[in-house]
Amino acid sequence: MENWLPRWRRRHSCGGAQRWFYTRCSEPANAHVRMKVLASQETLDRLKSLLVALQEQASGVIGHLSVTHSFGDPACDRLSPGGADPQDPRVEADLAKYGGVEGLALAEEVFELSSDLGTWATARFPKVQNRWALGSLLLFDSARSMMKGPRASSWPDRRRLSWDYYWDSHLRSCTAGFGPRAASVRQAMTVQVGAKVMPTHRLMAATAAESAVENWRRRWFRTMDTYLYRADKARVSRSAQHLTVYQAHMLLNRLGLSLREEAAMGLYARTWSTEREAMLLDKH
Repeated sequence: MENWLPRWRRRHSCGGAQRWFYTRCSEPANAHVRMKVLASQETLDRLKSLLVALQEQASGVIGHLSVTHSFGDPACDRLSPGGADPQDPRVEADLAKYGGVEGLALAEEVFELSSDLGTWATARFPKVQNRWALGSLLLFDSARSMMKGPRASSWPDRRRLSWDYYWDSHLRSCTAGFGPRAASVRQAMTVQVGAKVMPTHRLMAATAAESAVENWRRRWFRTMDTYLYRADKARVSRSAQHLTVYQAHMLLNRLGLSLREEAAMGLYARTWSTEREAMLLDKH
């Protein structure tokens, strides 16, 4: 991704596409990147040609990757006056997850920013383990934006949760895929992370000291605050916590981090604070 996505993104910026975002699947048997672009057919044809050209110029495995395309109308255009037309199962799942057509449209605006952020982070920190500290900081910023953002007071749901409750729920969400083993996985992970808090926090502080990281974090904090404000005004039928956790999941996915890794990062974020950050930055 660090080889071709930034180049594609630069072309897209002036290519006429209205919105774009990507998601990753890292399962060894089916590893792939899924990119969604909202644009006219003419623009899509131009972007397909660009992708072919980028592959031809690429070296190594990138040039031999298989590429498939599918086309469809945006979710908001698939609704007939009498009700919902049949949807792609993924679209149906997203409509349920983000609170309907308007909720999904708002969420996709954030997806584009997190895709930009993921593209930058992949180039800045090519090794995935070097993105762990950034991921922890962004998880912290997501929760803090929900609870303490400038517009948080306009939606009581954003302030009703305790810090500990939020992170307990986040950990359960990240480990749900372990099934009956989930509780024991959470317990073991909490013990393991507890032994590494201080060195990890020092690494988080070193990462936070970078001006580019500071700018991205500030932008993400503001975007999440605005997103939740608009979701409330649109009467999206999902809680602030639900929307925040799922946007955080998608952000970490775009950073190339698994749910298991996100669970551990959430434990580091839970024990982080603006005061701790300021103290460690002074030492740094």
